[in-house]
Amino acid sequence: MLAFAAALLAFVQPAPQALPDTVDTAEEEVEEAVEEAAEDIERARIRPVFSPSTLYSTSKGFGVGGGVAVDDVVARGDHLQVEARISQRLQGGQAEYLTGELGHDRLVGVVGVAGWTTTRTSFVGHGPHSALDGELFLDRLAAEAEARLAWSPGGPRGVRLQPTVRLKFDRLRGFEERRAGGLAAVQPGDLARLRTLAGEDRVGVELALSAIRDTRDIPAMTRHGSYVEGELARFQALDESGLGFWRARATALAFRPALIRLPFLPERGALFVRATGVVTRPDGDEPLPWVYLPELDRDLLVGYPRGEFVGRDALSLGIGARSVVGQAIGAFLFEGAAMATVGAAYNDVTAEFTPRVRLNGARAEPGEKVPLSPSLAVGLSLHYLDRERPIVGALVGIGPGGATLASFRLVWGLGDYRPSLR
Repeated sequence: MLAFAAALLAFVQPAPQALPDTVDTAEEEVEEAVEEAAEDIERARIRPVFSPSTLYSTSKGFGVGGGVAVDDVVARGDHLQVEARISQRLQGGQAEYLTGELGHDRLVGVVGVAGWTTTRTSFVGHGPHSALDGELFLDRLAAEAEARLAWSPGGPRGVRLQPTVRLKFDRLRGFEERRAGGLAAVQPGDLARLRTLAGEDRVGVELALSAIRDTRDIPAMTRHGSYVEGELARFQALDESGLGFWRARATALAFRPALIRLPFLPERGALFVRATGVVTRPDGDEPLPWVYLPELDRDLLVGYPRGEFVGRDALSLGIGARSVVGQAIGAFLFEGAAMATVGAAYNDVTAEFTPRVRLNGARAEPGEKVPLSPSLAVGLSLHYLDRERPIVGALVGIGPGGATLASFRLVWGLGDYRPSLR
C-alpha cells in the first residue's frame, strides 16, 4: 500500500520548470542598441545654424560659417551647439553643452570650448587715447575653455548664482600694418607693450561668481520684465608673467509696454533701456597686456569696427523700442527694433568719464576726459506665432563712419518645425 502511494505521488508531482532565458544573444543586443539609437534620433531635435554674415568680410575675406544645434541629446531638456567658421584669414569653432534650460531648471551645468586663429585681429591701441591712424592687424591664436554651474535656489524667477571657471590661452605670432604708414602712427608706448607679447604664450585661469535675475516674460520678444546680472572675477596668469587682476561687470535691461500704439502697428510693442559697465584693476602698477583688456564689441556699441574701444574700464548706455511690424500667411511675425546707444572705453572711468558726446569721431587727447561715442542700431527678425524662437535676425549698426552689418544669423529647425536663434 505504501509503495502504491509513493508511486502515485511521484506521478502527480509537477515536473521542474525550465528557467527563463534572461541572457540576450549577440544578435538581440545589437537589435536593442539599434532600437535605442533610433529612439534617441527621433527624440533629439536638430537645427542647422547658418551665418550669412560670414560669407564675406572686408578684413577676413570670403568664407562660410555655421553649425548645428541639438536638443535632448543625452537627456530631456539638454542642449548641444557646435559652430565653425572657415574664411580666408580666419578659422575657428566653438562648442557648448547645457544639461538643462537656463531660466527654467533649478540646476544647470554648462561646459564650452572655443578656439580660433586669424591674421586679421584689429588693434588700435591699449586705451581711449591711442591714435586711430595707427591700426594694425595682429596674427593671433587663441583658445578658451569654460565650465559653470547655474543654480536657482528660489526657482526660475529668483536669483541665479553662477560660479564659473575659465581657462584662457593666447599667442601673438606677429603684426602688420593695415594701411601704409600705420606702424609709424602707433604710439611708442602701445608698440612697446605689443612687442612684449610677440612670440610668448599667455595662459591663465579665471574664477568668477555671478548673480542673475531674469523676469522677462518672453526672452525672444520681451514686452515687460527685466534682466540684471553682476559678476566678480579674479584672473591669475599661469605663465612666467605672474600677473593678476580683479574685474567687476554689471548689466541691466528693463522692458515695459509702450504707452501708446501707433496706428500703423498691429500692437503697442515695448520700450527698453540697457546699461553695461566693466571695471578692471590689476594687482600692481604694470599695465595689462592688450589680450586681457575688455572691449566694447558690436553687441554693446554697434556701428563701429572691432578693436576701436579697448581699455581697462568700459561703459555702454542705450534706449530703444521693439514691436511687431507685420504678419505673414498667418504663421509668422516680423519684429522690428531700434536702439540709440552711447559708450566709451577708459583707462580709469572714475577719472576720465564725462557725459559729453562726440559726433566727429575724433579721439580724446592724452590727459583729456573721454567723451561718449554715439551709435544707432536697427534690427529685424522673423518669428513663429508662439514668439518663443526667432527664425532669422539681422542687426545693422550706424555710427559716424557709416553703416555696419553687425549680425545676420539663420537657424532652421528640422523635424519639429521649430527654428531657434541663439
